[in-house]
Amino acid sequence: MMKRWILRDKRIRDFCSGYIKDQSVDKDQPLEVIMRPYNKNRSLEQNGMFHAWCGTIANQTGHSKGEIKEIIIESVFGAEDYLNLKGEKRSRLRSTSDMNISEMSELIERAVQLGIELGADVPEVTHE
Repeated sequence: MMKRWILRDKRIRDFCSGYIKDQSVDKDQPLEVIMRPYNKNRSLEQNGMFHAWCGTIANQTGHSKGEIKEIIIESVFGAEDYLNLKGEKRSRLRSTSDMNISEMSELIERAVQLGIELGADVPEVTHE
C-alpha cells in the first residue's frame, strides 16, 4: 500500500492527516511518512520530444542517439564530479528522469537549436 498526496490546499492536507491518524501503529510493521517539497518531473511528452530530437541529430551526425543525448545534457548542465569508493575522481551526467519541467524545457531548447544548426529534419515525436 502506497499513498501519495500533493498538498495544494487545506482540504487535501486535512484529508491526508486524517488518513495517517486512522492508520494502526505496529512496531513490527512500521509505516514510513515522507514529506518534501513538490517537484513536478518532466512529462512523457517532453521526454518523447527530447529523444526524437536526439535521434534526428544522430541521423545527421553519425553519432548514436545515446551519444547525442549525453552531449546535449553535458552542454546544458555540465558533469557532476564525485569520488568513487577508491577515492578516484569520476564524472556523471544528470538523468533526464530526475529533471523537472523547466530543466527539461531547457534541454529541449538546446536540442532544437543544435538540430537547426546542423540542418537536421524536424523529428516525428513518439513517446518512449
